[in-house]
Amino acid sequence: MPAQNLINFAAVRTWLYDEALPLWGDIGVDRARGGFVEHLTVSGDDGQAPFKRVRAQARQIYCFSQAALTGWSQGAAIADHGWDFLIRHGRRDDGAWVRRLAPNGDVLDATCDAYDMAFVLFAHAWRHKVTKDPQVEASALRTLDALERVLGHSNGLGWLAEEGDEGPRQQNPHMHLIEAAIELADTTGHPRFYEFGRRIAALFAERILERDTGVLREFFASDWSALATAEGRVVEPGHQLEWAWILYRAAPILDLDMSREAALLYAHAERHGVAPVSGLTYDQVDAAGQIVSGDHRSWPQTEALKANLAMLDGHGVDTRARIAKCVDNLLNLYLRPAPRGAWIDHIDANLKSRVDKIPSTTLYHLQLAFTELLRLQRTIEAMPAV
Repeated sequence: MPAQNLINFAAVRTWLYDEALPLWGDIGVDRARGGFVEHLTVSGDDGQAPFKRVRAQARQIYCFSQAALTGWSQGAAIADHGWDFLIRHGRRDDGAWVRRLAPNGDVLDATCDAYDMAFVLFAHAWRHKVTKDPQVEASALRTLDALERVLGHSNGLGWLAEEGDEGPRQQNPHMHLIEAAIELADTTGHPRFYEFGRRIAALFAERILERDTGVLREFFASDWSALATAEGRVVEPGHQLEWAWILYRAAPILDLDMSREAALLYAHAERHGVAPVSGLTYDQVDAAGQIVSGDHRSWPQTEALKANLAMLDGHGVDTRARIAKCVDNLLNLYLRPAPRGAWIDHIDANLKSRVDKIPSTTLYHLQLAFTELLRLQRTIEAMPAV
């Protein structure tokens, strides 16, 4: 059977548009107090979490904004609902955003966190894609100002993980900051977002990525040199694959050619980060490629799917067999065993569930991967059989 025929596009489309979005657009929306619920129980009921993370609100705004743009009729109204809650409760007086809210919107943790700021900027981008509202662009610029002022590192090389942070530097917030910059540049055309994205790309290429090996560490010294600690040796293959896709996405928008870096990341992750029998991506390896955590969170599987799509579309590599395997693993191990429209977020090395809840934040990963797959469906189906 041709490789493209092994990819279950129909099941992906059905799950996303007929199961997941209806579920999270219903029980996942807090219509009494505003915003979105933090998580569901393993049986698919509202988990009644005593908090709402700002990053979770921002991710769901993305999900329903994108759903609206791809024709899901309820998406715009649900995104409006989430946006109203976020802007009423999440912003500090200095233009930065808080980390955690009570279910009614009261502030529980006012810390400015770079990861949260990245997703707030990402939500702005998708809000702007739907509305083209100039006030959204202005709000994003104000958020960028606050990021520089509150979290800018004294050495000028990127941003602190959170205000007052004295711990190791972290690559992960920078990855999501460039992701937001790409989408803001794409939708607004404002030069500051292009400059912001290119600045992060340069930092990544010059300081964060080990260009001779393709190793992407998670934690660094203040000047982005390697830490001689166990923490400093941690590598997450899912992040290597996520960066590979982000660099593919950045190329036409930020006018960057980082195909070499993307190929290095992809090759290292596929060589050292994939279980040989199941084809699942590991949670963690070390800088030498040895397994640190043989568990399999759901999000590294979505990033493996995206990276293999990027290698096919952007690099001309026939990754259809890997794409099919990633799709089947997601459907069979994470989605179908869960309540309709939900997921098992974490399985162990023996493929057994390790969860006690269904976090809302996972929809961002699944939806982004699945919409990329569906966007490239015709390209894949037009490829010659092998």
